Amino acid sequence: MEDKFDEGPRNYNDESSAVEFDDQDEDEEKEEGKTDDDMDSSDDDNEDTRSSKSNIKRHTRTQSLEKATVIPSPKQRTYRGPSLEHVSAAAMDFEAAYIVDSVGETPTTFKSAMESSDSGKWKEACDSEFDSLQRNDTWEIVPLPKGRKAIGCRWVFRVKENQDGEVERFKARLVAKGFSQKFGVDYEETFAPVAKFTSIRVVLSMAAKYGLMLHQMDVKTAFLNGSLNEDIYMDQPDGYLDATQPDYVCKLKISLYGLKQSPRMWNQTIDGFMIKMGFKKCESDHCIYIKRDDQDMILVVLYVDDLILASSNNELLKSTKMALSKRFEMTDLGELDYFLGMEIKNDRKTGMVTVQQTMFLKSVLTKFGMDNSKPVKTPQDPGLKLTKNMCEQECKHEDTMCNVPYRSAVGGIMYLMVATRPDLAAAVGSLSQFSSDPCPTHWQALKRVLRYLQATPNHGLEFTREEGSRICGYTDADWAGDIESSRSTSGYVFMMNGGCISWKSQKQRTVALSSTEAEYMALSEATKEAVWLKVLLGNLVR
Repeated sequence: MEDKFDEGPRNYNDESSAVEFDDQDEDEEKEEGKTDDDMDSSDDDNEDTRSSKSNIKRHTRTQSLEKATVIPSPKQRTYRGPSLEHVSAAAMDFEAAYIVDSVGETPTTFKSAMESSDSGKWKEACDSEFDSLQRNDTWEIVPLPKGRKAIGCRWVFRVKENQDGEVERFKARLVAKGFSQKFGVDYEETFAPVAKFTSIRVVLSMAAKYGLMLHQMDVKTAFLNGSLNEDIYMDQPDGYLDATQPDYVCKLKISLYGLKQSPRMWNQTIDGFMIKMGFKKCESDHCIYIKRDDQDMILVVLYVDDLILASSNNELLKSTKMALSKRFEMTDLGELDYFLGMEIKNDRKTGMVTVQQTMFLKSVLTKFGMDNSKPVKTPQDPGLKLTKNMCEQECKHEDTMCNVPYRSAVGGIMYLMVATRPDLAAAVGSLSQFSSDPCPTHWQALKRVLRYLQATPNHGLEFTREEGSRICGYTDADWAGDIESSRSTSGYVFMMNGGCISWKSQKQRTVALSSTEAEYMALSEATKEAVWLKVLLGNLVR
C-alpha cells in the first residue's frame, strides 16, 4: 500500500508552521559547509519569523511538496506504491510492490482505465489478458451452488519500463480477491519458496569466476499453470460479462493470480517439470536447480516467475530455453541486465560482474523529496544513540509525525540493504526498531541515510575472476550497544570473488554478560551462515 501524505516535518520546534519532509532548505543551499547541528540551530533562530507567516508558508510549502513529488520524465524511473486494497500479495510479482508510472496516473479500476487518455492501450492489455485466460481454459461459467459464496475479482494495471525508464508495454492482470477466501474451504497450504538473495549473489559470483553466460526469462501468466484441489467460484470480470448468463459465476479450473494457494500450485508445477528435465534441486535452496552435461553445467534460479539461467555452454543454454518455452508460455529476455530492481552487468572478457540499484535508489530519493539534498559521507552519526525515550521527550510532536512517511522510507532503504548495499545494514537495523512510534530525531537520522545515498548512488557489488573463490567471513559484536536494554548487536559479512555475498546486522536476543560472550554469540550466527554457504557451494561446485 502506498503511504499517502501531504506534509512532512521541517521545523519540529515550530508547531504553527507547515511541515515538510524535504531536506532542501535555503540555508543548506547557501551555506553548504554547515553541519546538521548548525542547520538545526539556524531553523530555531528563524522560529518566530516562520510562526508569524505560518498561513503564507503553509500554502507555499504544500506547493513545494507537490512539486517535489511530481512524476518525472520517462528517463527518470519512479516507483509508486500500488493502491491494491485487499488484494493478495500473490497477485503481483515482486517488482509490483512499486508500480512504475511515467505515462500518467495508473488506473485502479476497469472503469477508470477505460476513461483515461490511454484507454485504447489499456483495453488492448485487458483483451490480451482475457484471451490468455480463455486459451488456458481457466474457468467455466456455471450457476452458483446453494450455500457457496463467490469471491470477487479486479483488474490490476501497470506500465512496464526497462532499466532506462523507457515504456515497454502496458500490462493488465485479472486477480482474484483472495482476502475473502476461507481456510479449510477455499484453500489449505499456501507456502511457496523463492530463491534467497544470498543464493542469487553466489550464482553471480560463480559467473564471474567461471565466465558463465547469464540470461533471463519470464513466465507469462505463470500462476495459470497450477492446478487447484478445491472448488472455487469467482464473479465474472468487469468489462467481460457473459451477456447470455449475467447471473452466473466462474468456476475456476486452474489457479489464478490473487488466490492464496496460487504461488504454491505454480511452484509445484515448475518444480516437477525441472526435475523431469534432469535438473537437481539444491538442498540448501529449493529454488536453485543445476544440471551437468559432461564438463558443462547450467544453473537455473527461480524467483516466482522470473528465471536466471547461468551456463558455460551455449547449446545447453539454448536447449533449456527451448524446453521451458515448449512447456510454458515464456518471454526470452536475452542477457541478464535487470532483475528484481537490480542492474546487472556481466563482462565475460574481463571476468567481472557488477550489481547495483542506481535507478531504484534515485526513485527512493525522488519519492521522499531528497533528490537534491546535501550529501554526507556516512549513513549514521557516530555520536548519536537512538532510543525510544526520545519519543517521550518529544511527545508534543506526535501529531506532526503522523504525516511523516517513516515506515515507507525505511522499507525503501531496507530493500537496497537486502539486495546490494551491506553498508546500510547497521543503519537499517537501528532505524527499523522505531517504525511503530518514530520521533523527529529518528526521522532526522533516517534522512541522513537518504543523504548518504545521495552521495553514493552508484555503490554496489563487484565480483571479479582474479580474486580467489575461497569464501572469507568476518564477524563482530557491539557489546551492550543498546543503552536501554543493554543488548548487543551481532554483525557478519562473507566475501567471495571480491564481492559480498552475505551479510547481517542484528540485535542479539539475550543480554551478554561480557564482551567475550557477545563476540561468541555473533560468531555463532556467522558460523551457521558459513555452514549453509558450504552446503550451497557443495551442491553447485563439483
